[in-house]
Amino acid sequence: MKKRFIIWLCLGFLVALLYVGLAEAKGIQIVIDGNRVTIPHEDQQAIIRDDRVFVPLRVIAENLGAEVEWFSETKQVVISTLAKNIKPVPRNNYQNAVEIVINERVIEPPAGYGNPFITDKGRVLVPLRLIGENLECQVEWIEDSRTVEIFHKNKDFYPVPGPSPSPDPNADPEVANLINELASYQTNIRLSDMSFINSKELLTKDINSFSAAEINHLKQLLNLLKRYDKNIQLPNGQVIASADLTIKGAPLVTAEQLNDWLRKETPRIRAKMQEMGREFIPIPDYLAELYIEIGKEYGIRGDLAFCQAVKETHYFQFTGDVKPYQNNFCGLWATGSPCSGAEPLNGVDPSKAWFEKGVHGLVFASPEIGVEAHIQHLYAYSTPKDIPLPANKELCNPRYVLVNRGSATTWQGLNARWAVPGTTYGQSIIQDYWMNSYR
Repeated sequence: MKKRFIIWLCLGFLVALLYVGLAEAKGIQIVIDGNRVTIPHEDQQAIIRDDRVFVPLRVIAENLGAEVEWFSETKQVVISTLAKNIKPVPRNNYQNAVEIVINERVIEPPAGYGNPFITDKGRVLVPLRLIGENLECQVEWIEDSRTVEIFHKNKDFYPVPGPSPSPDPNADPEVANLINELASYQTNIRLSDMSFINSKELLTKDINSFSAAEINHLKQLLNLLKRYDKNIQLPNGQVIASADLTIKGAPLVTAEQLNDWLRKETPRIRAKMQEMGREFIPIPDYLAELYIEIGKEYGIRGDLAFCQAVKETHYFQFTGDVKPYQNNFCGLWATGSPCSGAEPLNGVDPSKAWFEKGVHGLVFASPEIGVEAHIQHLYAYSTPKDIPLPANKELCNPRYVLVNRGSATTWQGLNARWAVPGTTYGQSIIQDYWMNSYR
């Protein structure tokens, strides 16, 4: 029996690989262009199978845009954006497997990508990564909130500086001022439904439609942002917008300056550890040197990466779930739940990085490897996917392949990405830590 769906098709998906085995992905949210997609509880939900996220075709059909048909006779999902009648194509290798056809072209799943299949509820589930490399959307997996976010690639969800639209002149002046102030920070935020936008995009919204709860949420976000300056002064005296400080670039602070700063902080941190009933862990000078040198090899600002590590480890005291012996300075794969030990290494040499049952996050064989894995993660965020690792560099970060490549080129671009909701995550790295190293 042929089922026909007419849909908005935003062509293309790229989703991170997560976890092991087949599991109902309870709590997985799907957000398309900022709008959350609701799947009835009794219907087929998104699932995780063999470390890949699959979404029911019906969800695509109801929320994106093209024509999609399911041909049960040939077990083909046929997708068309060509505004004409769609039909199955001859099958060369039937083998009772579901086949995807896009604009009359059969999509052959590369090894390891996963195959579409039919669930016991009679729904066709589609591997987002397979679709993503053949269509025109950008998809990001936000691990902490278990959210798949889908954006049109031509949607300007990172607005460039320039004249901004004004809120509705008939809007409540207090709300209009709130929106203008938030927009001026040009920073990533999560709305109350956890949808992701840059705050400047608020100027394009119908603010008269905001509920009282949403307005209250925005006020809370603004109160958090007001702790930080919109503009910062660099070590050379230049003043720039905090939102413009890039992840890639030459270090602006030396390893010696970073170590001098931490030496000044040591009495305070030692006293804090004593107050917490913990033994103070001496901070080795070589870590700052590693971050600066390895950062240079990747074109990443190692001084800021070092300060991110200071933030993540609480001055290398490891007061959270990750332990000192793991050499995991930025919390890679530390999701709040202990690892099973069977998580995928995604091509990383198991002598360099591994998982241990009951341990939170990755374990790295040495501080050098842990620092490089951190730098590789920042490289993935700040570099397009068509640019490989630098020459003669070997992958040592299993999460590298899970990053939506090029999705954060600035430190504030990590807000609501590296950390969720992470409203001031980038600002904190810059202004609570890094700027203190040269003031």
